[in-house]
Amino acid sequence: MRAPRRPRLAVPAALALGPGAALPAFASAGSWEAWSAWGLVGAAFGVAAAIGICGYNLRGRLAAHGPWWRHALATLALVLAAPFLLRVQPWLVAAAALGLLYWGLWRVLRLTRHMRQAFDEHAHARAEARRAKADSERDALTGVLNRGAWRARLERLAEDTQQDGRPLSVLFFDIDLFKLINDSLGHQVGDDCLKAVANTVAAELRGGDILGRLGGEEFAVALPGARRIHAIAVGERVRMAVQKHCQVVGEEVVELTVSVGAAEYLGPEESFDALMDRADRAMYTAKGSGRNMVVADAATPPGAH
Repeated sequence: MRAPRRPRLAVPAALALGPGAALPAFASAGSWEAWSAWGLVGAAFGVAAAIGICGYNLRGRLAAHGPWWRHALATLALVLAAPFLLRVQPWLVAAAALGLLYWGLWRVLRLTRHMRQAFDEHAHARAEARRAKADSERDALTGVLNRGAWRARLERLAEDTQQDGRPLSVLFFDIDLFKLINDSLGHQVGDDCLKAVANTVAAELRGGDILGRLGGEEFAVALPGARRIHAIAVGERVRMAVQKHCQVVGEEVVELTVSVGAAEYLGPEESFDALMDRADRAMYTAKGSGRNMVVADAATPPGAH
């Protein structure tokens, strides 16, 4: 009985499915030359794919028609021609695939170096952007948050505490008689006093509390989870710490004190400007009542104990 004729669609189907599917159609059983050639073609094809991935990740950094495109086109041409050449010249296919393989590996090494450099540059740029943002949020003299950054953190804290049902309070404090220190001892001593107060207060706060400089000698603290009575206690701790640790700054006896105002956030119905205004008024009440004291605004949220 005559052996059945091989379907005529074998060649197009094999080409459509790639080198692995075309191999049974053209590599006769036991033809190790054909099997070896197809193995090299497959390896070259895989390397070409790797080059394509590298090229895609480096798009915009390499020329649109750079050498890596030539390798991809040459490999594609070999893949398309291999099924026909293997019938007559398997060694020619193997040699061409081996050459493309070595060329491709060399190109992959170069492209991966470019990719590593690109990723390093991207990581460096992101780190610089984060550093620039952090610097833009910090007061250049004291290192604490500036007014805008502190206000933004206060608003985020308010959103979080509303979701959790927790209270929120703020402290405003001002260095007493700071203008006199500046005028009598000079601005350098005044700057040293601002830094000393900022460092002293920061050491008295919890991890979640947020310290900021609002401008001049005025500072603010956001106290998440603190009700009015707790804010008063923190204010007293801050006041006593400054009085104790800021008597001498550098070589100058300055005996610094602060006046502190406290206010508890009344909830979503209160604007942040109103909250800050209540704390500010309480602070000026403390200054007008003799300085070096804590005064709290009387308002509390409905239902607060």
